[in-house]
Amino acid sequence: MGTTQNILNAFLGLLEVKHTESFTSQYFNEHPYRYNLLGLSKMLFDYGVENGATQITDKEQDISKIVTPFIAQFGGGFVTVYKVDSTQVSFIWEGVNHVLPIDKFIESWTGVVLLAEASKKSIEPDYKDHRKAEILNILKKSALISALGLIAILAYIYNTYYTNLGISLLLTINLAGLYIGWLLLLKQMRIQSRYADKICSLFKQKDCNNVLESKAAKLFGIISLSEIGFGYFSTNVLLLLFSPASLSAIALLNILTLPFTLWSVWYQAVKAKQWCSLCLIVLALLWAVFLINIIFGYIPSPVISGDAVIYFQLIVAGSIYIILVLGLNILAPKLNADKKIQSLQQSMNSLKANEDVFSALLKKQPYYETDDCDSIIRFGNPNSKLRLTVFSNPYCNPCAKMHQRIEELLKKTNNGISVQYILSSFSENLNATNKYLIAACQAEHNLWPLPKRKIAQIFSDWFEKGKALKDDYFKDMGLDMGNQAIEIEFQKHEEWKQSTQLKATPTVLVNGYKLPESYRIEDLRYFTNLDL
Repeated sequence: MGTTQNILNAFLGLLEVKHTESFTSQYFNEHPYRYNLLGLSKMLFDYGVENGATQITDKEQDISKIVTPFIAQFGGGFVTVYKVDSTQVSFIWEGVNHVLPIDKFIESWTGVVLLAEASKKSIEPDYKDHRKAEILNILKKSALISALGLIAILAYIYNTYYTNLGISLLLTINLAGLYIGWLLLLKQMRIQSRYADKICSLFKQKDCNNVLESKAAKLFGIISLSEIGFGYFSTNVLLLLFSPASLSAIALLNILTLPFTLWSVWYQAVKAKQWCSLCLIVLALLWAVFLINIIFGYIPSPVISGDAVIYFQLIVAGSIYIILVLGLNILAPKLNADKKIQSLQQSMNSLKANEDVFSALLKKQPYYETDDCDSIIRFGNPNSKLRLTVFSNPYCNPCAKMHQRIEELLKKTNNGISVQYILSSFSENLNATNKYLIAACQAEHNLWPLPKRKIAQIFSDWFEKGKALKDDYFKDMGLDMGNQAIEIEFQKHEEWKQSTQLKATPTVLVNGYKLPESYRIEDLRYFTNLDL
């Protein structure tokens, strides 16, 4: 099911929704419902894409009537269908474009589809920030590649050996091998690469993984052939650029690789019974190096007579080769650590999103009496089954951050939960601020003329910039601070605080229970319909 990530990125692209691949991939990888249609639907809603699932009963007749693009349940996973004509279906599966005759597609299609429609409001959450981070990351990678390329070019120009056509051809072939070796490493680490996928799809099988993940793909079960290949070509490139005198050693080491190429072809043909396109390209490059060495006479004959220089070059080249291969073998798991962390995060999120788990953990927490009438300061849907009580302090910095998070939660749930604020203060001389906020809320409830700004905006502005102004922040709102209803509401907050004996702010209660420490306020979006 690892293909759902490709589907989300591909589907958003076809819908022309502004998004970044890096965030979309991370968001998918950590989503608790990433492996089912419900999860895909929720993710699309978070991108502002209206969508809905349906079951097509007459698949043969109705498939051509469905507006593309759409997501279809296909076999044990999902595909993104982007074109349906009278004879065939074009779709993206596992990051690769496929075309099947309609009858063949229908055989594996369950009839379940997810339809979606983007609008001007459809966009990735915090897209601008993510896009800036993505551009910065691209610039850093570009700078690194440019610096390495400049060093290589200078070494190439400086070295007079490169007037020789044969050595230039060797460098070109080994650079190609280095790139293919890098793609093999990405496949080994399960890191998505559209170029690797395209090359691996040259044959009928889906990808190269069945060969790369076989027992034969690791030397002594420890070092992968991908790491060995990348280390081999890296060594050749370094020696050709910075120590062309080692050419004889490079040629001799190449001869040692040729028996492996024959065994690899035999293994793929006889044992695995399928081909790894990337692997075959590597084998072809190894033989190309050998042919150039023969054509240009780079294979030394003095080695037979015991030339000490060649032995020394062999030792140096072999040492560099071992350092690079073992270094890569140690580094590869660390490079893949983020993916493992995301997988662990997804497992944790999946467990946390289980309603039975949440309900059980919640009911083990301290309970405090809460009621809809505890506070007039309310946001969201007052009829929601999920009722949050937030014990907050207008001058508390963590409370300001919590308010921002609650605003985001209300956005993501389309105001589908009930939130009430009960106010506290650091000292009595700051109580006036609480009364101003209560007065603004009461004004919105039409107890007297409406203030210039809605209470939601007033709270947001207060936590963002109003704290420094203190009570002067409320001067232009025309609030009637002499109304007795303000004092009555203020005392309700004080009495609730006294009865619960709560001191710490912010404190979040869910239907009266304190939010478990293992849960974040953002996790509550999965429980809007939970009946506690």
